[in-house]
Amino acid sequence: MSRQKLSEYASKSLLIEDYEGVSLKLDTLDQDISRLHDDTTYVIKVDQGIKKRGKQGLLTLNVPKTDAEQSVTELSKKGFSRFIAEPMFPHEDSEEVYLSIERTRGGMVCHFSENGGIHVEDNPESVQQYTQQDLPLPTTFVTRLLQIMEDQHMSFLEINPLIVRGEACTLLDAAVLVDSAGEHESAWTFDDIVEARTLTDAEKAVAKLNDNSSAAFSFRVLNPNGALWLLLSGGGASITIADEAANERKSSFIGNYGEYSGGPTAEETYLYTNEVIRQLSLSSAQQKAIVIAGGVANFTDVRKTFSGVIQSLKGHVDMLHAHNVKVFVRRGGPNEIEGLAMMKQFLESNNIFGSIHGSDAVLTDVIHEALEHVDA
Repeated sequence: MSRQKLSEYASKSLLIEDYEGVSLKLDTLDQDISRLHDDTTYVIKVDQGIKKRGKQGLLTLNVPKTDAEQSVTELSKKGFSRFIAEPMFPHEDSEEVYLSIERTRGGMVCHFSENGGIHVEDNPESVQQYTQQDLPLPTTFVTRLLQIMEDQHMSFLEINPLIVRGEACTLLDAAVLVDSAGEHESAWTFDDIVEARTLTDAEKAVAKLNDNSSAAFSFRVLNPNGALWLLLSGGGASITIADEAANERKSSFIGNYGEYSGGPTAEETYLYTNEVIRQLSLSSAQQKAIVIAGGVANFTDVRKTFSGVIQSLKGHVDMLHAHNVKVFVRRGGPNEIEGLAMMKQFLESNNIFGSIHGSDAVLTDVIHEALEHVDA
């Protein structure tokens, strides 16, 4: 179980009846904008879990439908692909209040401030803890929020600013963390989860590859200037290999984490390896290593997947030499002997050989050898 952040659009869709916001995504922009009203002006914001968007220039105000595409295009130049459009809600700064509710072992903990908005963090003393019964907000509003949090497996809710006019409460911004274990019992889905960072081109490409394959691919950059770039297979073995570098107090060397599994084709492993190498090429580390490793596969064909990996490596040999890259391998599974022999011959003939191990070797040996190379 882990806490995951929902997009603002998903959060408000759960919290607000008859929500009028529109989710805008670069790949469906024309279709999304068609849902905007001609006679309404909008605020358009980046919707990828980023805080302090106003201070960072990640939103635009008073945008008519005719200018929405241009507004999104300008924001996308800062590396974002997901946005939200909401009708403008005229109000005074003095109306803005702050509310948060967090699920704890002792129950729901509420915090409230009469001084909400973008400056609430500048006045932390104004934020006070309240019981659910003592919150200076309409009771029906608080009761409904708590029920939604329960039904949707929300572990944290922050509304800032919140506008209260009598019994009417308007959520101008909302952030929600959910318990990942509740996905199958809730109205939100994995697609509603966002990360508060910009994905690299390689990460985007791998995500697209994963979406279009029956196999599974993941890739996340941990240190863009890392020296160790991991091409791992199988979840448990992958974690063991990555953790071993951390155990040696050398986790800062790791450039990425990710894996492929589920019997990918040679073409798919070729495409996946291309993206790992693309990210490696951007690292400023002086010595680099690629670690191709995993446990003993039950179904994933070592020879087939290695043919795709080799095809990718072959297309980048000059770059690998220029970046002082060596390749370290430990793999087991169907057609292990043929796959390892094929890999060894290629690495040695192209002068990028680090080491080759089969399933008889201790899994963590390969990461130690790679660390010796990059830390020489």
